[in-house]
Amino acid sequence: MSMFTGLWVTALTVVPLRQPPNPNDVKTGWVGFAVFLGLAVAVVLLWLSFRKQLRKINFEEEPRNPADRSSDRPTTPS
Repeated sequence: MSMFTGLWVTALTVVPLRQPPNPNDVKTGWVGFAVFLGLAVAVVLLWLSFRKQLRKINFEEEPRNPADRSSDRPTTPS
C-alpha cells in the first residue's frame, strides 16, 4: 500500500468520526489576538525591508540622449 493510499484511507475513516466543536467552547482570546498582531507587525517589517531594497536599485527607464538609444540596439551581421 502506498503512502498516499494510506493517507486517503485514514482521511476517510478517522476524520468523519471526529465530533464538531461545541459553539460555546470556541471563542476568541488573547492568544489569537497576539498571533494576528504578530503577523501584522511581520508584514509591515517585510514591506519596509522590501521598500528599502527597491530604493537601492539604480536604473534609467529612458536614455538621456538619442545617441545612447542607437548603441543599445543589437547589431545584425551583414
